[in-house]
Amino acid sequence: MGDPIAPSDCEWGPNKEGRVNETASTITSDFLILFRKNFHFPNDVVTIVPKRSDRASLPPPWYLTVSETHLRVGLRFSPSAELIEILRRCGVNLSQFSFRAMSVTVGLIAFFRDQSGTLTPEYLSRMGQFTSDTHGRVTVRSKWLDLRTRDPSKNWANVFFFVKNDWGLLEKWGKMKDLSSPLHVEEEDIMRILKVPDIEHLLFEVRHMSRYIEEEFLFKVGLSFHAGRSDAKMLKPTSKVPEPPAQTSKVASKRPARGEDPQVLKRKRLEGTATNIDKAIPDSSPAKFHIPEEVLNHQCIRRHKAGDLWSHLGIELNDVLNEWNSEFVKIKYLQGEFKWKYDHKTKEAKADQYQIDLAEARATITQLLKDQKASKEKIVSLEARDKRSQTLIVEKEAALSGSEPSKVIEDFKKSIAFKIIIQKVQIIDIFI
Repeated sequence: MGDPIAPSDCEWGPNKEGRVNETASTITSDFLILFRKNFHFPNDVVTIVPKRSDRASLPPPWYLTVSETHLRVGLRFSPSAELIEILRRCGVNLSQFSFRAMSVTVGLIAFFRDQSGTLTPEYLSRMGQFTSDTHGRVTVRSKWLDLRTRDPSKNWANVFFFVKNDWGLLEKWGKMKDLSSPLHVEEEDIMRILKVPDIEHLLFEVRHMSRYIEEEFLFKVGLSFHAGRSDAKMLKPTSKVPEPPAQTSKVASKRPARGEDPQVLKRKRLEGTATNIDKAIPDSSPAKFHIPEEVLNHQCIRRHKAGDLWSHLGIELNDVLNEWNSEFVKIKYLQGEFKWKYDHKTKEAKADQYQIDLAEARATITQLLKDQKASKEKIVSLEARDKRSQTLIVEKEAALSGSEPSKVIEDFKKSIAFKIIIQKVQIIDIFI
């Protein structure tokens, strides 16, 4: 269960004998909490403690392997864009970088940023050369620069944990690719970018990379978001000429006494590392430290940081306002388009209603004409009946002329037939 999965063809296949990725991690939850506190992890960075079966070369899916030594030599989250580009060009992941490789890379990134430059893989390949051992471990060799580092601890193999890969970096161990060394990049170009007069000054600056990975220097160049006491301290200019550091005597090795718990010793060492970081005093020599103009004017770094934050917020607010203006223009355009469609539909509805009313009026007129024609035919029929009635009356009067005419007429006038005839005559007069 504890054996790692065999790497694929595209991964680096180290020797089975003495492989560095066969060692289990000694990190516990308490140590991980100390790491997040001492090295100022952002809250959105997800970290997990490795299991006993986990190995450095085979992190869980979507996670990266990070060693304690990487944090001690200046690796901060989120990783800088320069470091991400170098890792992608080399085809390796974070866990393959040795103490020296990570120290030199982060130190040069900080040094270039301090001189208002950007470290590219081309510049790095001109200053040094990455190499890998039989285990896939990556280190760096100097070319024309003396890049000196010293690893005070050799326990990187078993002090690692996992960080969620939110930057698209390679997760499993890969075979290192050589960085191309372009012919158009010369030593003079690098010295011009770094603003140094000659090669001696540059050699002195990069001889000891440890001063460029101190917490306050990382904060100054934007590689860290926490500076310890830097936000409450004003750096003052000095005219002191930098001198090479004096030779110091070797410190006696701190070997654990017998009977002491290794976990307790590791906790003490982590707490001591955090104390040393807080107590470190930054070197303010002009050749070692590029002091911004606002700091020279005795402005607090916290105020400078607040100004940068305010500028960033102003940019974000402008972007939000631009988005709102764009949305407002879209809404006004849609409003005009919908109004035109509404008016068009209203006109069509009115035209349809006019057509319906016209058809109904035509039907009504046709029906009235039919009714008028029927009335005329009825009137003609009534007139014919009236004529027949008149003829009948004349015949009756002629037949009764020999008898008592007055009495007969009076009786006829009182009869129902006479009343009906009178009513019909009145109706005919009305229609006429």
